[in-house]
Amino acid sequence: MVMQCKAMWVSVLGLMAWAAGGGAGLGAAQEAALVDGSISITVSNASPQRTFVYRQAPPIRQTEWQLYRLEFASPVVSELPQNNRVPADLYIPAGWREGQRGRPAVICLPILNGDEDLTAMMCTVLAARGMVAVTFKLPYYGVRGPAEGRRALAASPRAFVSALDQASQEIQRLVDLLQSRPEVDPARIGIAGISLGGIMSATAAGKEPRLQRAVMILAGGDLLTIVHHARETRQLSQMIQGLAAEERALVEQQLRAFDPLTHAPRLRERARQGRVLMLNAGQDEVIPRACTEKLAEALGIADKVVWFEGLGHYTALAELPRALRMMADFFAQDLTQQEQAPPQTASAASTNAYHRLSGVLQQLVTMATVAPGTGRCHYVEGELTGVDPQGRSLSGTGRIVIGHGDRFAFFMAAPGLGEWQAGMGEFPWVRVPVGNDGRVVTGTGGAEHGGSWSAQVDPQNRMKLALLQGVAASLAMAPDLLQRWVTAEFDREGWLNVSPKEPRYRDARLRIQFQADGRTPSEMHAEAQGFDVVFTVRGWQTNTVAAGALFEPDAGLPRREVDRSALLRDMAGVVNYVGDLVKVGQAAAAATNTPPLPRLNPTDFLQRYRQGQ
Repeated sequence: MVMQCKAMWVSVLGLMAWAAGGGAGLGAAQEAALVDGSISITVSNASPQRTFVYRQAPPIRQTEWQLYRLEFASPVVSELPQNNRVPADLYIPAGWREGQRGRPAVICLPILNGDEDLTAMMCTVLAARGMVAVTFKLPYYGVRGPAEGRRALAASPRAFVSALDQASQEIQRLVDLLQSRPEVDPARIGIAGISLGGIMSATAAGKEPRLQRAVMILAGGDLLTIVHHARETRQLSQMIQGLAAEERALVEQQLRAFDPLTHAPRLRERARQGRVLMLNAGQDEVIPRACTEKLAEALGIADKVVWFEGLGHYTALAELPRALRMMADFFAQDLTQQEQAPPQTASAASTNAYHRLSGVLQQLVTMATVAPGTGRCHYVEGELTGVDPQGRSLSGTGRIVIGHGDRFAFFMAAPGLGEWQAGMGEFPWVRVPVGNDGRVVTGTGGAEHGGSWSAQVDPQNRMKLALLQGVAASLAMAPDLLQRWVTAEFDREGWLNVSPKEPRYRDARLRIQFQADGRTPSEMHAEAQGFDVVFTVRGWQTNTVAAGALFEPDAGLPRREVDRSALLRDMAGVVNYVGDLVKVGQAAAAATNTPPLPRLNPTDFLQRYRQGQ
């Protein structure tokens, strides 16, 4: 039985084993309480060399899973003391109960930069489906690394190779650990990883027959080619090329020993049985497609690779929700019907602050990035009041309607600014204040030039929206993960209070009040950088029925025709200008060889059409 021991006594034998990182065989798993509330657990196998002790902290309980922080001794003793202890996070599905049969388990491996948020997302998605999941910090990463961080690996080919070997042995130790857990079925353990984690997963599954399933995302074989090709490993590549001939040959030999292609023959039978899944970007700029195809061919599944066409290594984030679902579905094939996690009830989700916040974020991103169906629209309308950093009053009303295709409508009214409107129904149009009246500028002239304003939006900006949608949809699959970045809780009046954990944003606050349905916001109160504003929601719908009149200017107003193609280009120019201000890292730089596209400051746009020109 693995649980937090409440008795506050210390097992001398357990502490001695913990300090030594080993100990005598005491059975499959034996617990000893520690004074800090943790327990030390001895894992004993048939071979004395594989007996070890790990520490387990008290559980962190969430809606769909509970998390145990673990730490165990690495089977490899390096010259860096902190690198010899391995922190790991173990996720246990909430539906598992003591005395039940063990569940399938999956080891999740991180990407090259060690992004723990991504592996945590993988683990939580798996745990929410009813499976055990575990991830660990790679050798020389984070708390395991030197003062200069993981850059030390790129500067030393020998260190990089030794880290790969150490990680491989730690994966085997993690399999030992999982097989000793009552929550885990020893015969149903798998492995999954993205990028470097995917490469390591392929190698580990080839070396370790106890890993019954493997998922490799954005991965491939021929490690030397990948190292010398990828921008991310450029320094490592240069260091290898600068070695003396004899030493370079040795490093290359060691890299080939770790290469997934070397171990593919021992994984091929499991691949033939449908127990290996490869998900890859069609235009991957880090892992060459040829390297992916080599590995798939070596595994005998060249015709079964799932390709995310049109996406690169980083822009594949847009398909992250799909990849996570496919990964979870793949491992869930080993679940019995009784082990399948039941869908969460609406009432359970409504009481969880992070689930409620995730729902709001998902609705917002859906409005911005997912086109509604034909004859339908996304709709937000409300009133804003508040003060700016100088204490000046702010007020205004606004409405945004996003329809199918290029159809949209925008309205804003504020004291001193008048009413501003724009839209696209049968034709593009803009209405701006002129004196006490207003006129509508319509793009009806030059209709033969037609076209679409969205077609002139920079592909990089379209990709940014896709990336944001991918992230939001992924968080919707694992809403409890939001607590890594924010604190969310309900107060006595029913407001959802949200504050970021990042110190530089510590003054920011967001409060959300909900309508009776528990998911639609009725009021939002935000404080940040001296602004204090309240947005009162008058309308909030996703994919609702849309009347055609929503997208047209008011009838009877004076009009002036301009060239349709020019107005469409100006609309796209505003979108491109705003999109350029949104930074989603270098991942959005996916478009190349595109013609020059318009950029237009919104102020210049309004000035251009202010007099109906």
